[in-house]
Amino acid sequence: MRSLQEIQEMLRTATDPVLSLSDEEIDALSDDEMDLLREEFGSIVLMKLPPREQAFMAWLKKEEPAIYDDLWEEDDEMLVSMSFLPDMREGGAGFVICELEGSRNYFFSQRHIKPAGMQALPGIINKIEKAEEVAIGEVLMFEVLRGPMDLWHFCYRYGVDLQRGREVVAALVSHQWLVHLPESEDLISYLDDE
Repeated sequence: MRSLQEIQEMLRTATDPVLSLSDEEIDALSDDEMDLLREEFGSIVLMKLPPREQAFMAWLKKEEPAIYDDLWEEDDEMLVSMSFLPDMREGGAGFVICELEGSRNYFFSQRHIKPAGMQALPGIINKIEKAEEVAIGEVLMFEVLRGPMDLWHFCYRYGVDLQRGREVVAALVSHQWLVHLPESEDLISYLDDE
C-alpha cells in the first residue's frame, strides 16, 4: 500500500497522471490527506473509480445497461473528478448517480425529504438503534437522511431488486415522505448545495 508521499510523487512525475487507488489506500487516507491531494491535483488530475465502485458499475451495466450507458457513454475508463475521493471510502456514497439525460433519475438528498417524512424519521432511527425490524422504505429514508443516495447504489448495497426499489420510491412519494424528481433539469436546484 502506497503512502500519501508516494501517491503525490507518482502524480507529480507522471506525464498524463490519473489517480488510481485501491480501496485500502482510500480507506487509509485521512480527511486532511484527501484535502491535500485534492488541493494539489484536483484541477489537473482525474481519478479512476476504485475497485469497490467498479464492482458496483459492473453490476449496474448488467442490471440496467441503459443507465450505465447514460453515465459513461464511451468512457470505459470511468474517470471522475477528484472531488469524489471522500465518497469512495467504505460506507461512503460512492459515485452517486444523478443528472441522467436519457433515463429517469432516482437521486435523493435530505432536501427531498418532505415534512411528513421528517416526522417519521425519529421513529425509524429508534427502530434501527434498537435493532428492530425496519421496512425497506424506512431503510431508504434513513440512507437519504445520512447523505445523497441514488436508487441503484441503494439496491446494490441492500440486495433489493430494482423494480422493488422503484415501487418503494413510489410508495414513499404517495405517503408524502419523499419528493421524486425524475428529470435532470428538475434536480438542478437540489444538486447546487450537495
